Parts: sequence; structure tokens; C-alpha cells
Amino acid sequence: VRPKIDNNLNPIYFGYALIAYQKQIEKLGEGSTGQIELPRKRLSEDIYIPLPPLKEQQKIAEILSSLDEKIELNIKMNKTLEEMAKTIFKRWFIDFEFPNEEGKPYKSSGGEFINSELGEIPKGWRVGKIKEFGKVITGKTPTTKDKENFGNKYPFIKIPDMNNTHTILTNTYLSEKGRELMKNRELPPNSICVSCIATVGLVSLTAENISFTNQQINSIVCNEEISPYFVYLYMKILKNHIENLGWGGTATLNVNKKVFENIKIILPEQKILNKFHKIVNPIFSKILNNQKEIQTLTKIRDALLPKLITGKIRVK
Repeated sequence: VRPKIDNNLNPIYFGYALIAYQKQIEKLGEGSTGQIELPRKRLSEDIYIPLPPLKEQQKIAEILSSLDEKIELNIKMNKTLEEMAKTIFKRWFIDFEFPNEEGKPYKSSGGEFINSELGEIPKGWRVGKIKEFGKVITGKTPTTKDKENFGNKYPFIKIPDMNNTHTILTNTYLSEKGRELMKNRELPPNSICVSCIATVGLVSLTAENISFTNQQINSIVCNEEISPYFVYLYMKILKNHIENLGWGGTATLNVNKKVFENIKIILPEQKILNKFHKIVNPIFSKILNNQKEIQTLTKIRDALLPKLITGKIRVK
């Protein structure tokens, strides 16, 4: 049936049908200058889609739409949750309005400050280098000549994978053999990954028990007493500073390990850091759970889509 929208065609179903037949549509593209175009006539006359009864189309549209709506809801929720964590971080560690012993905002209540190389900071706080708060690990790529280094077991994080708070899915995975070659570069959960070559300043957290990165990423494995969420949010705040460190007279930005691990940050008193972690830990846990649910829902939708559109699964 040619896709002609009328009273017998649900437009949402039609939209999903076009997604299901995307590869076939792409093959109809024309052009030899690198600019591929799809003539309207070919789209209207050469694309055929299954057309079940209207009520079944509506039901298919409802099923797929409900999955997409839940995915979108989780994405929006995660943005809101991270903004909440950022707001708390800024109030406590930039504005210094963390709760004092009486539960009142420290700076507004006349809290005492001392001078430091990064400006005035609350009494009892200090300035330190990143390498003091955890181990810095620069990633590496195992030789691609040996295909057995790669598989589907251990996430291998590259810059394009760093598009969420936690990096769950990656385009490339290492095998057991690849892991053995990279064993001294293993990253545990909640390691903070920071892109430091070319695209500089992206930040994400590892999610799996064992992850790896390529050489464009420096990662921080925090000491036990240091909150990884504090460091994660701090790295977010320092994005512009990290970018500036990457300018070295070449066309490609590059923040090497030595420069990166010597970046100075303000470290609060341990009791304040512990309070902060206790507050934001459930926020980041919820973000991670939402991301995992997005992953599951996306797999379900992608599996159902072609089967529903082609009629392999019928809906009464």
C-alpha cells in the first residue's frame, strides 16, 4: 500500500512506519556530490508500508507512543534531578551557604573566612590538587589490529559515549583479552571521566563494575572519603577552565595527565562533604535508575517497532 494519508491511515502509525523503513528510504536517495537527496516522487511512489485496519494502526501507535513518552519523561526528569544537584553544589561550594552548626547559611550568618590561592574560603577548608583526592588514570586503546581485544563485555568509553550523567552504553566494548591488556587502567563504578583531547571538558560517571576509556579521557578514581558526586559536579563547574588549559599553540586542545592532575580545587571539611554526599546520593541513584530504565524501554521499543509495523506481531 502506498503511504497516502487519509481517513484509513493514522499519522502517528505512519510516522513509526517511516522509522521502521528508514534504511530502505535511505537507499532511494540520489546524488553524487556528497549531498544525498530523496525526491518527493520516489518517496510517494516507491515506498510501500503494511496497512492494517485503522483501529490496529491506532493501537500500534498508542503502544509505541507510550514507550517514547516514558523515555522522554525519564530524560526530562534526569535533567531536573541533575539541576537540583548542581544548585545544591553551587549554594554550598561556590556561594559558601552550606548549613553551619546551627543549620543556618554559613556566609550569610557571618561565617569566618581565610585567604587562599583561590580566594577567600571558609575556615577549616583547604585548596588541593586533583591528584590528592584520588587516582588519575589516562585511558588507552588496545591495538585494533587484534580483533580479539574487542567484544561485548567491558564498556570502552570514548568521547561520543559521554552524553549522559552516567555512561551505561558504549559503541565499543572490550573482550576478556582486551581487559587483560588494560588491567592497570580499570575504572570502578562512579569514576569521573573527563574528556581532555579535542573535545575538552565533557564529564560523566562510570556505571559498570569495570569500565575503560581511550587516551582522550582522564578519569578520577576517588579516595574512599571523597564524594565522587562532589568531584563530578566540580569538574562540570571547571569546564571552561579545563578548556583554557588545553590551549597550547596547536589546533587540537590537549590537557595531558600532568596538567590535569595538578588542577587545584577547594576541598571542604570532611563533615560538610559527608553531609553533601548524603543529600545528593539518592539524586544520583535515581538518575542512574532512570537511565537504566531508558535503556530497557528503548530496547523494547526498537524490538517491537519492526514487528508491529510488518505484522509479525498483531494487535487485536
